[in-house]
Amino acid sequence: MLKKYRRKLKSYVPRSIKDYIFSIRQIPKRFENHKFICQHLRNKRILEVGGPSTMFYTKIPFYQNLQSLDVVNFSSNTIWEGYIKEGYTCNYYGNKKAYQHISEASLLENISDDSYDAVVSSHCLEHVANPIKALLRWKNVIKSKGYMLIVLPNKMGNFDHNREDTTFEHLISDFENNVDENDTTHFDEFIEFFDLNKAPGKKIDLHEHIERTKNNYIIREVHHHVFSKKLIFKLLQHCDFEIMDYLEKKEDLITFCKKKAD
Repeated sequence: MLKKYRRKLKSYVPRSIKDYIFSIRQIPKRFENHKFICQHLRNKRILEVGGPSTMFYTKIPFYQNLQSLDVVNFSSNTIWEGYIKEGYTCNYYGNKKAYQHISEASLLENISDDSYDAVVSSHCLEHVANPIKALLRWKNVIKSKGYMLIVLPNKMGNFDHNREDTTFEHLISDFENNVDENDTTHFDEFIEFFDLNKAPGKKIDLHEHIERTKNNYIIREVHHHVFSKKLIFKLLQHCDFEIMDYLEKKEDLITFCKKKAD
């Protein structure tokens, strides 16, 4: 009975207070390099591809001090966000609202070049079939000498730990062949080496995992590629970014970089 009243009481607490309290409780979990990243993103106009992300007001808490945030998701209905609508419909921290764009990560349709101080993305690029195409598009929307923050999964902390790291040559091939989100190249590998015991959220069996993989164009759950420090550095340097900071955690690979001068 007491739990029931607590839940009811929590429902009356404004989101601004809930998010603030949650962010304070997460202070011990903040990444070691969060101050360096946050000072560069303070008062900036930022585009987040795939989001919003709790990480960005807890482990790297820059949401609290932005000029503005726009968010991009690939569909109006995703397994992460549920149903979403284009416009100022996205609460990203407390009462702060972001403009929600609906577009593929590698296209960023209706978004102008040189219009943001930074692009940020958490656990999104691994779901993109053509990372180089995406990164080059992200670079285009960043102003000269602007910033990019990418958080990718550390395979040792998730269901990818049995898979081989993707090679840079493979990513070049994907770009040259203009691979799109219908690509099924990695489906067999993703099914065979996926650790069902580390599946996020509700546990699934092999049959359900296979079905979800086959429906990836709608669900976007497949990790097309497996990233390592070596691959990340090669990829970003190829796309003309200067790496400013890098950190490895159990579940995350965090890279902060700057767009080279035009």
